[in-house]
Amino acid sequence: MKTKHVKHKWRLIFVFISGLTLASGCTKDWLDIKSDKRQAVPETNEDLQAILDDISVINNQTSNPLAMGEIAADGHYYTDQTFQEWGNVSFEYQNIYSWSSIYRFENIAYDGGGYSQAYQAIANCNVVLGSKAGKNEIKEFTHVNAQALFHRGRIYYNLAQTLIKPYSKQTANTDPGLALMVTNDVTVSTKRSTIEQTYDLIISDITRSIDGLPAMPLYLSRASKIAAFGMLARIYLNMNDYDNAYFYANEYLKLSPELLDYNSLSTTANFIGINKEMKFVQLSSNNNLRNRYLVEHDLYNSFDNDDLRKAVFFNTSSGAVQFKGKYSHSASFNFFGIATDEIYLIRAECLARKGDLSKAMKDLNDLLRSRWAKNPDGSSKYVDQTANDELTALHLILKERRKELILRGIRWSDLRRLNQDPRFAVTLKRTILGKEYTLAPNSDRYTFPFPKEVIERSEITQNPGW
Repeated sequence: MKTKHVKHKWRLIFVFISGLTLASGCTKDWLDIKSDKRQAVPETNEDLQAILDDISVINNQTSNPLAMGEIAADGHYYTDQTFQEWGNVSFEYQNIYSWSSIYRFENIAYDGGGYSQAYQAIANCNVVLGSKAGKNEIKEFTHVNAQALFHRGRIYYNLAQTLIKPYSKQTANTDPGLALMVTNDVTVSTKRSTIEQTYDLIISDITRSIDGLPAMPLYLSRASKIAAFGMLARIYLNMNDYDNAYFYANEYLKLSPELLDYNSLSTTANFIGINKEMKFVQLSSNNNLRNRYLVEHDLYNSFDNDDLRKAVFFNTSSGAVQFKGKYSHSASFNFFGIATDEIYLIRAECLARKGDLSKAMKDLNDLLRSRWAKNPDGSSKYVDQTANDELTALHLILKERRKELILRGIRWSDLRRLNQDPRFAVTLKRTILGKEYTLAPNSDRYTFPFPKEVIERSEITQNPGW
């Protein structure tokens, strides 16, 4: 029996790390990274850096778990024709979009959870962290290890948004978490940790990375202190730890408070492009988040006509609304990385929850003023909003959070965390091929299943409800 388990673990590890030698790199010109060197056995810090600079594995995951969360979230719809087409080639999307199990999640590489791609990237980070190559060049060695820690923590966080329950302080010590691979030892147990242990590793990895990173990114695909501050602000907000979320959002904004003036953007372009708000790039090229993704009219109509996001974010054609406001170098990629607009919204929410309403509204108003049209004299048409109580402030901030962060890999996580508060819980409904599907607050279906192949080949237990 022990031999059988080891054999299965070898199969899993092979899937996870095969990209080290087989994945095709797609280093982008806009990142200005010239190295395309990848070696199965790294010998220098340059080799280790090349592993982390393989953005096709580390940064750009077609089936990123955050992309799958976007498909499952609200604010958009797919046509019945698209839904039926999924049944022919990518049936897992039918399950995710309908919050049901029309088909079983079969394969380890299934698109539904981005499972194999994520663990492949984690395994690559473990290769870097376990290597002694280049250790005599202390500064470079420390820097490359810090990058690997940042990426590993970030990728585990992405997986946690779909494969384990939302973080709850009351139950995190008993709720099942992820299987945590922190070495390349294939004999290590593949049992699930607890949610507390999962988030402890995520926070530890990213926090430990900070001292070894530059303050600002050399390339947007590489880790930096400001990217780590942004990730920690996002993570702590998702854990309902508003003190720590505020601290890291504030540290980020000390380094870079500048916002993009939307008056400088084209309203006819089909993506926004690289801009000064972006501090770290993680991307998804998932086709289902491009032309097939249709925005609900209620969300589109919630934008004021003087709100430039209405023209910058959306195309309208034949009654359908498509999203085009992508922070990316191409209309083909969705941006799930760290940018300043999200950090303003995090700090505003934390301030509101701490009772500092005037500062909370200042952050919100500063952000929105940068998105609004101007009068002929150059003054903004935007009128500052006010709030006299916490609930009013939170409703305003959360409404704008939903509008500002469309297709940024965040909405599914927001639904999961906000459902824990009855004031903000929502029931999602969809009609597909004449049948209504419902997702109740805190449903087991807010957590995706592990692929059948993973359950069969490891000691991982399945999530309830599947």
